[in-house]
Formats: sequence, structure tokens, C-alpha cells
Amino acid sequence: MVRYLLKPVSREALCSAIDALGDHVRTLLLVDDQPEILQLFGRMLATSGRHYRLLRASSGQRALTLLRERRPDAMLLDLVMPGMDGYGVLLEKGSDPQIRDIPVVAISALDPVRESIIGSSISLTRSGGLTFRDLLACMQLWSEATPPFDRPRDREPPGNRAG
Repeated sequence: MVRYLLKPVSREALCSAIDALGDHVRTLLLVDDQPEILQLFGRMLATSGRHYRLLRASSGQRALTLLRERRPDAMLLDLVMPGMDGYGVLLEKGSDPQIRDIPVVAISALDPVRESIIGSSISLTRSGGLTFRDLLACMQLWSEATPPFDRPRDREPPGNRAG
């Protein structure tokens, strides 16, 4: 995988991701289970002035068939699809020497670890572990950088009340 774009995707971001693949890209495989997205990306690319040849697949299995039969220069791949999802496509593509080198731009509303972008938790890891002091420093930086989630801004947090 070369690039990762989060939906909604602008034409500029889409074209920039494709441009980053190099000048050799002429044929693109668009893979998404939603026909509206295939149509939208097709329109974006058609109006980009770059004259791409577009192939479309609405399933992971169809994408693999087109990769093997048509050998596009690059693939724009939705990661979340029913049946064989984009992760399955990437896994099978990577095990096939004839298609494994075709670059992929993953496009999804989810982050690369399959979690919603907007979530209720944050994970913090560090090679070698975290000391209590490290954790407190991270919490302090986070609290300064973000607004409170659950309380109105005009109220003080329960631990800071006088009296």
C-alpha cells in the first residue's frame, strides 16, 4: 500500500495520491461496494484532466479478477466492504507474484487499524514501557491540547473545587 486516504476524499487529495505513484499510471482500478462512490471517484478523475482509463469493481473478488486479467497501473481500494473486504484483497494480492507490485491507495472512513476515527479511547504505547511520570506527562499534554469532553466549559472539574 502506498497511500491511505480518509473519506470524504477531495479531488485534490485523490489526484495527489495518484500523482505520488509516478507518471506511469494510466489505468486505475476503482474498488468500492457503493456504486455512488465509484461514480463520484470516476467523475473526479474524469474531470481531473489526466485522462485515466478507469476499471471498476464493486467487490473484493471482482477486484482480484480485474487485477489479474487487466493489470491496471494502480488500484484505489475501499477497505470496508461486505464479503471479501479490502484487507482480504491486500492479503491475497500480496501472495500473488503477478499482481503484488501493483500500487494501492487505500480509501476508507476507518483508520488503518480498523477502528473508527472518532472513538471514545486513546491508546498510548512506547517501546520499553511507560513510567508513571511518562504517563502523567502525556496526560498533561493531552489535557492542555483538547477541550473537556463531558463537562461544560464554565464548570470546574470535581477535583479542583474549593471548599
